[in-house]
Amino acid sequence: MKDYLTITPKKINKKLAEFLETIEQELTDFFGFKAKRPLLFLLDSRENLDIIWGKKTETWFVGAFKNNSVYILNPEVYEKVSSHKKEEFWQTLKHEYCHAYYTQIAKSNYPIWLNEGLASFISGKKLILSNSRRTELLNVFDYFNRADKNVYAIGQFWVEYFIKKYGRKKFIKLITGFPSEFNREKFAKQFYRIYGFKFNQSTLSKFLD
Repeated sequence: MKDYLTITPKKINKKLAEFLETIEQELTDFFGFKAKRPLLFLLDSRENLDIIWGKKTETWFVGAFKNNSVYILNPEVYEKVSSHKKEEFWQTLKHEYCHAYYTQIAKSNYPIWLNEGLASFISGKKLILSNSRRTELLNVFDYFNRADKNVYAIGQFWVEYFIKKYGRKKFIKLITGFPSEFNREKFAKQFYRIYGFKFNQSTLSKFLD
């Protein structure tokens, strides 16, 4: 790994350390526990990110979370090799750190829409859906164990909806300790136990009326 990864360049050490301390406190307050700190790797090129992800990545893809490690493009190349502005590095870093908390409290990466939606919501970046809003939002059921560019905005909408309407505490109960051999059916049962209504298209469509 030392051949293609760099860790915390000296020029951003202080700012980075202060930022990580701040977001770790925010995440601890939100989730109600202190997660094991993930390793942080700053990547110097798009090619390095491709190696980590195991395939060619698109320009919007700038970070990843794997095995309790955060991989993100170095701020010095962040804007040069992506479709994002340099200042968005900090939102992306917060997004990826949120995954560390989610996977440790949920004991799972799934549902992907929930994991990515929560990270997007907490990062503070407002995502906008294209085309038919209603149709796209009801595609949430397609994203239990897969992802594409739309999963972030769709997931963020529903996460924000459930947190604002029913509260953070109930949401934390939903994602705490998903059952073993976790699947769509078990998630639906846990959702019903916490919220008292079914997680299905018929129910969610009513929330969009």
